[in-house]
Amino acid sequence: MKKLLSILMTIMVIIPLLLTSCVQQIEEVPEPPAEEPVVEEPVVEEPVVEEPEVEEPEIEEPEVEEPEVEEPEVEEPAELGPVLKIGQISMLSGAMALYGEQQVRGFQLGLEWMSGGETDENGNYIIANRPIEVITKDDEGNPEKGVALALELIEKDGVELLQGPVASGVAAALTTVAEQNEIILMVDPAASAFITGEYFNPYVFRTSRTNFDDTLVIAKYLVENIGPTFAHIGIDNAFGQGSGIALAYSVEQFGGEVVADIYAPFDTTDFTPYIQQAMDSGAENLFLTWAGVGYVTLFQQLDDLGALEEMTVATGYGDNASFAAVYGAALGQIGLNVYHYTVPETEVNDWLTERHFELYNEPPDLFTAGGMASAIALATALEMTGGDTSPEAMIQALEGLKFEGPKGTYYIRPEDHVCEQPMNILQLVNLEPDLTGDGINTYEFFETVYVSAYDELGVPCTLVGDYADRCGDLPTISSD
Repeated sequence: MKKLLSILMTIMVIIPLLLTSCVQQIEEVPEPPAEEPVVEEPVVEEPVVEEPEVEEPEIEEPEVEEPEVEEPEVEEPAELGPVLKIGQISMLSGAMALYGEQQVRGFQLGLEWMSGGETDENGNYIIANRPIEVITKDDEGNPEKGVALALELIEKDGVELLQGPVASGVAAALTTVAEQNEIILMVDPAASAFITGEYFNPYVFRTSRTNFDDTLVIAKYLVENIGPTFAHIGIDNAFGQGSGIALAYSVEQFGGEVVADIYAPFDTTDFTPYIQQAMDSGAENLFLTWAGVGYVTLFQQLDDLGALEEMTVATGYGDNASFAAVYGAALGQIGLNVYHYTVPETEVNDWLTERHFELYNEPPDLFTAGGMASAIALATALEMTGGDTSPEAMIQALEGLKFEGPKGTYYIRPEDHVCEQPMNILQLVNLEPDLTGDGINTYEFFETVYVSAYDELGVPCTLVGDYADRCGDLPTISSD
């Protein structure tokens, strides 16, 4: 107890000493200048107000029926119709085989032009939604063979149209086949006027010119510039005789006269007696109607006998390849021409020329244009009939058909199915096939003297018998 009291007394003595000691150590320190108090903006926490969940009233939208939008129908390519077979009668061997080759090439190019190059899987050009298959036969210039081949094409091969031939004699025979089998025959390049005259029937059409086209275009020039008297040497066949009739008619239209009408067999190799007869007639002009390689011999003998100096010899300028050989003595002379690629200024001829060079490395020739015109006429008619080849449909489409071909405008007269077309008068100024020396023959032989309009020449209607009344107001030939 005593010990506890002693501790307490000690504590009580120490405490005042400690307090005194502390007070003595405190000194007054001067206060620093007062600083602007930094007033901290109180952070006011905005109370989070919880939006009361307002339930959107469900508004039922009226059901609007979407109009049915019909998808535009994408036209599927029409399924091709049946293959249309065309029987082509040509002359691919013999004296006029070159003309047959031109016919065949031109016809194929005409189909290409009209189809726009569209073909089926077999490479057949498509016209009026029908693939066109052309079956070509060689008649060798023989009418009997031509008829047999045509019948074979119709009965065995099932062709629906016929085209060709080269020789006028074959063409005359085929007119009967067309009539008996009620099938359209489109003639080219055969030129005899008899085809759409004496041998006419409603199934026969042509894109080839006639003998009258040849003679009318040249007769006016010769009568007016040389003299009124004519001699004529022609082949003793339908082509030559038709030309003789046409020449007499044409010369008379311009006040002239044929004073000697002479015919020689197609296989003639010595023309001396025929040339002498023409020279003895005293005619100022000699008109020739010939075809094939015989032209070379005929012109050589005309030169040898002095006929080229004594008379003005006029003829139709033929194919490109024959010029140097055939017309060597005729440089500077003027003649008629059916077609030369350097003359027409037409879109079709431009295309034909370019395409022919691409395919064959040479220009189109004398009857290439005719083959093409045939294809264009038939294709145009088929487009009009929707591919129907029945005679009723085709005759209606072809009669009065006007179309654009290599030479310009062509017109198939409804009365007699003659095809009116432009014809050329040309002057022969060059015989060198390759003027530039680049190895490509361009056959730039001519200067153009005159080109007739398609409907200018007034080709007469020569229908006879039951068909004569079809001529109507067309010019005709007197029966006297």
